Amino acid sequence: MIQGAIILVVNGDGQMLLLQRHASAKFAPRQWGFPGGKIEEGETALEAALRETEEETTLIVKDPQPLGQFSAVEAYLGEEYTGTVEIDFEHTDWVWVAPENLTKYDLAPNVMDIYEKAMKNG
Repeated sequence: MIQGAIILVVNGDGQMLLLQRHASAKFAPRQWGFPGGKIEEGETALEAALRETEEETTLIVKDPQPLGQFSAVEAYLGEEYTGTVEIDFEHTDWVWVAPENLTKYDLAPNVMDIYEKAMKNG
């Protein structure tokens, strides 16, 4: 059952946006992951992914493409967006990461699987 939704945001240089979760986070504390969160009642997975990404980063993603389901998370690829990254209280840091540097970060569950699926679709 889908409970959450994320967007793998990619910039014009092919780098992915990672957010570091706060130490007090219930899920994956201090780990790095993509913007996203829980789906609220009456919301589609896409609506949740767009809302959470905007809340967590201030980015407005345009026309994200579905990547599929990973555990209880629906994932999307967002290559078009407006705004600049400004993180919310749930996160302590953010970074644009080149694919070859992804493994240098302590990644939240499913991050590598979602990235690999995005690359196969790309």
